[in-house]
Order: sequence, then C-alpha cells, then structure tokens
Amino acid sequence: MVDLLLTLLRTDFPNVQQVAYQKLLSSLNASFNLNEVTFHHIKKNGTVIVVLLDSTKAFDTVPPDGLRIKLFEYGATGKLWLLLDNMYTDLSSAILSGGKLSKWFKLNRGVRQGSALSAKLYLIFINDLINELESSNKGAFLYDINSSSPVQADDISLIATNHESAQKMVSICEQYSESWSFSFSPTKSKLLQFGKKLTGPDIFLYNEPILSVKSATHVGISLDTSMKTMDRTLKACRTLRATTASVIRSGIHPAVLNPIVCAKIIRQVCYPKALYGCEIWGKLSKTETLMLERTHHYVCKFIQGLPRRTRTDMCLSLIGWFNLDSFINERKLLFFGRICNLPQRAISFRILVRKLFELKYFNQEYTNCASDFSKDCVDILYKYHLSDYLTKFMDSGHFPSQRIWKRIVHRSIFEYELKEWQQRINIDSDFNIFKKIHKVFQPHPAWTVALDFPYLRKQANYIVSLCCLVHNTNSDSILCDKCGKLFTDPCIHAISSCDYLSDIRDEFWCELLCLNPITFSAFLGSLDDEDFCYILLSCETEFELDCEQKKTFSIFMRQICLQILQNIFSFLIDNMN
Repeated sequence: MVDLLLTLLRTDFPNVQQVAYQKLLSSLNASFNLNEVTFHHIKKNGTVIVVLLDSTKAFDTVPPDGLRIKLFEYGATGKLWLLLDNMYTDLSSAILSGGKLSKWFKLNRGVRQGSALSAKLYLIFINDLINELESSNKGAFLYDINSSSPVQADDISLIATNHESAQKMVSICEQYSESWSFSFSPTKSKLLQFGKKLTGPDIFLYNEPILSVKSATHVGISLDTSMKTMDRTLKACRTLRATTASVIRSGIHPAVLNPIVCAKIIRQVCYPKALYGCEIWGKLSKTETLMLERTHHYVCKFIQGLPRRTRTDMCLSLIGWFNLDSFINERKLLFFGRICNLPQRAISFRILVRKLFELKYFNQEYTNCASDFSKDCVDILYKYHLSDYLTKFMDSGHFPSQRIWKRIVHRSIFEYELKEWQQRINIDSDFNIFKKIHKVFQPHPAWTVALDFPYLRKQANYIVSLCCLVHNTNSDSILCDKCGKLFTDPCIHAISSCDYLSDIRDEFWCELLCLNPITFSAFLGSLDDEDFCYILLSCETEFELDCEQKKTFSIFMRQICLQILQNIFSFLIDNMN
C-alpha cells in the first residue's frame, strides 16, 4: 500500500536512466542502452569512456536522515511521511543462523533488509544523482538521446566521449556521495576505453585513480574493449557443460529421471545461466555458432544416453529440441518485443526506434557491424517471416502484446525449424530409415511411455538407441551365424525372420493377438518385414483406431514394443558373447 502511494505521488519517477524494479524493464535494458551508445560512437571512429562505479554496500549505508529529506522532497508529506519516519526510527535487527538467534542490535543506517519497500526507498534516495548526471549533458548521446548513465539500482555506469567529461561526471557522483553520507569504492570501480587508442589523464575518485581495465562485468554481462566475442562464447560453452554436469551430479541423472524431465530441468536451469545476456548479442561468427552447437549437441546426447557420434538431427528430434541458434534467436525476438512494448519515454524504446530508422535509410553503411543488435533482430525477423510486424511497428507504432508476441515467435520458429529439419533429413541417405521411424519433431513415444511407467526406462533407452542406428543401405547380404539366413539389415532380420529368436517372436505375437480390434492384428501381420520393424521402433501406427483403441494401443502396445524388442536384442547379444 505504501509503495503504491509513493508511486502515485510522481509520474516522472524514476529517472528514465534507471531500469531497476520497474515493469517491463530489467538489467538487460541497462546493458542494451550502454552497448548501443558505445557501438554508435565506435562506428563513427569515436572514443567512448565507460566508468563502472561500485557503491560500497549501497542499501546498507543509506543515512536515515538523508532518506527522510529525500522523501519530503519527493512529495511524501503528512501522515505518509510520519509513517515512513516511524518505520525507520529505533530499528533493531538480529541474525538467525543454524536455528540460533543472535542478540538484537540497533541499525543506524541502511534500509530494511528483505522489505518490499526498500527498493523503492533506495530509488528515491539515488534518483537526484541520476538527474544531476543527465542534466550536466557531459555524457554520451545517441543522436538526441541522452543515455550517459544507465543505472540498475546501485550499479551506476557513466558513458562519456572524452576523459574531461568522464572526470566531470565522476566528480558529480563524488560530490553527491559526500553530501548524502555514502561512498563509492575507487579500488572496485572500473574504467574501460572503447574505440581508437587515446591517451589521457587518469580519472580520479576521492583523489584515487580509477583502475583502467580491458574487460569488466556490467550487470552480469561481460564488456570487452577489444570488441571480440570469442571469450564470451567460450565462457558460455564452459558454463553450459559445467552447470549440466553439476545438475547431473546432484541426482538429476538420465539413469534416475526420465530424459524428458531431465531435459526440461536442464533447459530451465543450465541454459539461461550459460546464455545470460544472449538477447543483446550481435550476429555470431560461424566458429562461435559451431562451438555453441557442439556443446548443445553434447548435452542433448548425454541426457538421452546416446553415443557421442550419434547424428545430431536424430538426437535433437528424439527429445524435441531444436538447434541452439533457434533458442538464442527466440530470446532475442522476445527481448525485441519487450522493448517495442515499453513506454515511448523509455531510453531503450527511443534507441531502438532510432536504430531501426537508421537501418531503413542507411542500411549499407552498417551492414557489416557484427555487434549491432538492431540489425541482427531485423535479419532474424525476416528469417522467420515476421517482417510484417516490424513494418507495422515502424509505420504506426503498434506491436503485439508480450503474451501474443511470445506465441507468434514460438509458432514461427517451430514452423521454420521443422521445415529445415525435414529438408536436411530428406537429402541425407543416413536418414532413409530414420525418417520412416520418427516422422514428427517431438519426444519419441518410448520416452513418453517411460514417463508413465518408470520401470521401462531402460527399455526405452534401448529403443531410442536402435532408432539412431545408421542402417545398411547397400544391397550386399550378410550371413547370420545363428540361423544361417542372409540379411541386409540386422534389426529387421532379428525382429522378423531370424529362426534363432522364434520363441521370443512367438511370445510377442501372442501378446499382440490380445489387442482389439482383431483387424489391427491382421494389419500388422500383413506388413512386410521392413514396415513391421519400423512400426515397432516408432511405437506408433497409422492404422485407424477409435479413441478407446488408441488409448489401449498407446499404453499396451508401446509397453510390448519396449519389452519385446529389448528382450530380442539382449538375448541375441548375450548368446553372441
């Protein structure tokens, strides 16, 4: 309630440079604003000075008296001001650790830890500093947009085009901190210089020079003055492998959990961590894309228990995953949609609009900029046939809501990637058999059966492994040393015609005859050996069944397929050894 009352007092709060604790905004917007302004000046052969200020224990050092003054200046008066004053009078705190409570001690500084109101109070306390930085006009501009100080709560970044302006902005922060009894850390603050080499005087904070570095982290996203992205990609690959291994070691292992569940957990936990900030990545090089895809394929094969040399389009489709490139593109498009839905006064919205019109009218000038988020998003929109939404946005300012845009993006990417997958498997002879077994891009029925019947997990893994075999496409026959017959495909021979396995095959047909209708059993018996084998491996049938019969088939028939096929090949392997 108090938070709502404070919000209603001012419509111009917080400053547009501040992105923390606001609807539709996140730390990605702060990084987006910084990157776009930096790239804008670099493309014009300019120099950009970025200063990342470290506020020493920001929330813990807010002076209560200073906060009271800021609240009054903000517009909180009367009973509201008295209520807030009472909340921060004679504060006490204690520490609970290991079930033991420490002695109570008084809090003379800072806002309440864990309070929903603390974030709003800190934004009020720091807002005037952002106003001063913006009104100084010493920072960098993107055309007419002042984006000199992107701020995420207490993470303050200053962007200037020369050392003198940067020093002036740092001095403003220094004077403000001294006036309001808090401090920045000169030793933990960082200075980065982008663009052409330019020597200049040191930038001082409290009479101490700020350390100049070549790379630093801003709101969790790496910045590199060399503008090279290979280290970022390597880090993403290592993080994905490491977090996946960590999750697996914690007990979420394919031998314990169904791969569908395992894949969902890894997709929700490991991928966002490894690819944090991928929304604002520019176009990746072919080498970087290959590195990321290889890591993605490794994870996909590992959670299904498939050999490392399994064909990629097989293992991905059997678990219902697309290439990692589509995952990154989806994140970019969703972030693009969030920016388009921002209020018109938002810095990110204004920057994006300027960049889109810049691309529209000066496209040739910036075609080769690999770091340009806007250019990359436009290319992705055209790739997935979503350019009409871009055209409508630029003509009228209208864009789908976030919920609708998410559905549109998901559907478009699915349709595009499905078409690409079908084209790849249709022109590759290694997939001649696989495309008859697995015709849809979704988890294999063996995995879904094992989801309902966990005791069949081992058999499901066996079936999926058989589906991934690259079958013999030559007409050369092989002699079976068990039954003496010639065959071209060992799977078809073992399932349909090997006399050595006739007892197990007879057991299977006895189970099969129990299924209704009897015409379905007759249909299976009329199939040639190849088609019969493909139906068993796919655990699916195109035979017309009513709803109740389909339910019976999906439960009973799939269990039979899993158990009998595993028995056939296990018996054959055991006797060969």
